[in-house]
Amino acid sequence: MNLMGILVIIFLTSFSFVAHISYGDLIDDVCQKTDDNNLCVKSLRADPRSASADKKGLARIMVQLSQAKASDILNQTKVLLKQIKEPVLKQCLEVCRDNYDMAVFWYSDSIKYIDAGDFDDATSSTSAPMNDADTCDESFTEPPVRKSPLKQKTGTNLFILLDLTFSFLHQFKKL
Repeated sequence: MNLMGILVIIFLTSFSFVAHISYGDLIDDVCQKTDDNNLCVKSLRADPRSASADKKGLARIMVQLSQAKASDILNQTKVLLKQIKEPVLKQCLEVCRDNYDMAVFWYSDSIKYIDAGDFDDATSSTSAPMNDADTCDESFTEPPVRKSPLKQKTGTNLFILLDLTFSFLHQFKKL
């Protein structure tokens, strides 16, 4: 191998190392300003797109993670609606289905706003799913009270992820 080839390899290796360090620092810097640093770091590092993302890209990924969680709950709700026969529980699940359907829509809007660099509207669009998730949960607490079959099936609490996404976007309103 000639000298030029060796220099190219050294340069590319160095560049890759610097890019990796920058990626870690950006995620750490952004996540330290959220309410749940560990979940933020864990969520972003689990997504391979984060390695090359700037702040705008990280915001987009965080919204997409929340949207995926809302979509998962929406799909679980649809499955439960086909299985459950009890009228009051079915009515509660219909409220959840309608609200999570809207939440997924709001996240789509938020992603469009992020892509356009409009973090004010992206933040507003992200706050709407918080209300949708609340409305779903509250439907089970109205008389006659029923235990939500969704609580045990959703894994990471959507409210934590929603709050994390909201605070994440709020940081970028100045971008």
